[in-house]
Amino acid sequence: MQQVAQQRDVVARRLASALSVRVFIDTNLWAYRLDKREADKSRRIGAWLRTLAREHEIVVSTQVLIELRAVLTRKFKPPMPARDTSAALDALAHFEVVVADANLVLDAHELAGREQLEWFDALIVEAAIRSGCERLYSEDLSHGRSVAGLTVLNPFLPAPD
Repeated sequence: MQQVAQQRDVVARRLASALSVRVFIDTNLWAYRLDKREADKSRRIGAWLRTLAREHEIVVSTQVLIELRAVLTRKFKPPMPARDTSAALDALAHFEVVVADANLVLDAHELAGREQLEWFDALIVEAAIRSGCERLYSEDLSHGRSVAGLTVLNPFLPAPD
């Protein structure tokens, strides 16, 4: 009986993995989650991120970690304390992190020209494409836009048709 239950668990995990979608989360959404000045927005994004993490594989990049640190320590008023900033960065580092290397930079440069993207947006999009993500959640890019099989979605807007 226990063996049947274990087999059922294995099948359920495989099915969940097969249905799981790889999603890339841009910096601004993590910053909203940590910004206590807008408590309602922080709670709403927090609930959304928890649901997303249960249902999908979350991916970030070194750029997201770098940008988030800058936001937490320079843009937040007052700045987030160093210990809390470390904890936030450590939490994100537990997701898959796409490392920005020379090839990513060169490919992002080409992508920026081809797709008419701003430079830092192109780095994010290229990292998401390289990691095999189907969705890129961001408030900074055109909602519903598709680039090389990657769909950009703004979680604050209704899903595109």
